Amino acid sequence: MSESGMEGLLQRWRSLEHELGEAGVTMVAISKYAPDDAVAVLIDAGHRCFGESRPQLLRDRALRWPQCQWHMIGPLQKNKAKYVARHAAMWHSCDSVATAAAVAAHLDGRTLPVLIQVNISGNPDQHGISVDELPAFAAQITAIEGLQLCGLMAMAPHFGDVRPAFQAMRSLRDKMFDGSVGQLSMGMSGDFREAVEEGATMVRLGSVLFGELDIRNNRND
Repeated sequence: MSESGMEGLLQRWRSLEHELGEAGVTMVAISKYAPDDAVAVLIDAGHRCFGESRPQLLRDRALRWPQCQWHMIGPLQKNKAKYVARHAAMWHSCDSVATAAAVAAHLDGRTLPVLIQVNISGNPDQHGISVDELPAFAAQITAIEGLQLCGLMAMAPHFGDVRPAFQAMRSLRDKMFDGSVGQLSMGMSGDFREAVEEGATMVRLGSVLFGELDIRNNRND
């Protein structure tokens, strides 16, 4: 990485860390499209929370940088469950009981924090369970030994006002956890400030953080 690229990354990280720290919100740096040297720059600067969508890459980076938390944020196939079970600090995208059971089978005695992904926009192209399915699904996940249900995750609609979706997610979280602390992972590069204002406890930032180092050319997540 060039010196200018490194300095730009660090400036963006410091600014976002300050802004989100003031709000008490955790930044999950979505490093799935970032090169290793960019990830290393953030780790050297003190960042410790990263998100990956490819289970093997999560495994590889967790083994290389065990001092960090590596969150699984993408769809998961059962045949890749062992990587998440052994190396993820949190699983954000749980939306299948069968896959959850496959993950639990590889936990080897450890506990894995889990967020249920809710398809809050009702978009058939997005992953996640429906709002109507949530109570029964949550009960099934809670019953699986080794998995600790600790909150919800969602993606906002691609178009239009994102606030109703974020408000609905906060209401679901509050109802599910009945006043106790539950994580709410919502908000990405294009809408994280609205998510923070509506109650997010974690935001997932890729392009707004990594900038030109994000190989998707600054797409919105």
